[in-house]
Amino acid sequence: MKNKFLLIFLLSIQCYLYAQTCEELNKAGQDYISSGKFLEAEQVFTKYISICSDISQGYSSRGNARIFLKKFQDAIDDFNKAISIDSTNFRAYSNRGTVYVLLQNGENAEKDFLKALMIKPDDVTTLNSYSAILYADGRKREALEMLDECISIDPAHAESYRTRGSIRLFEKDTLGAVSDLTKAIELAPNNVNMYNTRGAIYREMEKYNDAIADYNRALKIDPNNAEAYCRRGVSYLYLKEYDKSIADIEKGLSIQPSLEPLVKKYLDEAKEKKGK
Repeated sequence: MKNKFLLIFLLSIQCYLYAQTCEELNKAGQDYISSGKFLEAEQVFTKYISICSDISQGYSSRGNARIFLKKFQDAIDDFNKAISIDSTNFRAYSNRGTVYVLLQNGENAEKDFLKALMIKPDDVTTLNSYSAILYADGRKREALEMLDECISIDPAHAESYRTRGSIRLFEKDTLGAVSDLTKAIELAPNNVNMYNTRGAIYREMEKYNDAIADYNRALKIDPNNAEAYCRRGVSYLYLKEYDKSIADIEKGLSIQPSLEPLVKKYLDEAKEKKGK
């Protein structure tokens, strides 16, 4: 009897340690994603999967890290695995939909977002992503109504304000766009995307110094943010500060060369005008 009790006790301890290890690994992986260390996150979640192979969350989280690493097919494979383990994993459907958006496959993206919303209708992350599909498809009113719903469900969801602000910018509602991004920054003051987006709005409003101030804030948070350098360089171009414009755009391209098609014309213009 004593031996049987001891065996049960030891098994209980092992189960506790197993769960604790999985929990700690998941937290470490999520922390890596939050801090932009996506390769480290991928490695942690790979270890998580090897220990907790029956848990769908590990594959879903690793797939999320792989999105940021632009390993899109690997990410899709992870989400497929997550769904095969747990068909109710709405986050796997939602994240797979995000990959399809990045691959410009709107039809599959919409299917995945709708599947995720069938499982969890009030998931603001999925609703926010789906709204972008609706807007791109010309369903502008539906997109804005969906974002209003996101904010109603979770008034503290900064990304919903950023998405709605971006749409308002495209719809020439610059004041509404600034209002939304200012709220997003209030909710997520350390998110560089919020400052880059509001800076873009200020640039459209020809408030170049305000735009530069936002890009400066973005670069204070992330000194290697290529987008902020390139956007600030464009603002300097419009202020006729050509040396600063050239330096910023070239700095951004040295960090992220893939931005060249978007900013080459501004860099060429700055160089041409400097030479006059």
